Amino acid sequence: MQMRFDGLLGFPGGLVNPSEETLEAGLSRELHEEVGVAVPVGVDDHMSSCVSSSCPRLITHFYIKKMTEAELKEIERAAVASATDHGLEVLGMVRVPLYFLKKGGGLPYFLSHSFISNSRAQLLSALRHCRLLSQGELKEAVRQAEQMRRTHSDDPR
Repeated sequence: MQMRFDGLLGFPGGLVNPSEETLEAGLSRELHEEVGVAVPVGVDDHMSSCVSSSCPRLITHFYIKKMTEAELKEIERAAVASATDHGLEVLGMVRVPLYFLKKGGGLPYFLSHSFISNSRAQLLSALRHCRLLSQGELKEAVRQAEQMRRTHSDDPR
């Protein structure tokens, strides 16, 4: 995931004009701008599409790209060193913690933060789809995150 310029967590992406390029070509272009390295994306990587509730003419598409640890580290290096949008649109890459710590640390705390649009739901869907966590673990993480959000909403800091 990425920390965006507005402080919200989200996934790389941008606007694509379907009359000029395919969704996959547009996403590959946007990834190059935001992470600084070419990441080929194919139709088989598509996971879901969603019509925006706030803007009916906007459809978001979510892709999952499986990669090796070495590929991920290269993307993280390139994102800081050579991405065109680093420091402008994107403030940095963020690894999602796939673990639980005492008192809600790890994934529950991560999920309690603010996400852009439907990125949080997309993340949970991807974790479920890829079987990185069990359904029970995801439900518990969401429960703890919601509890944290309620608790901290009264915090004046």
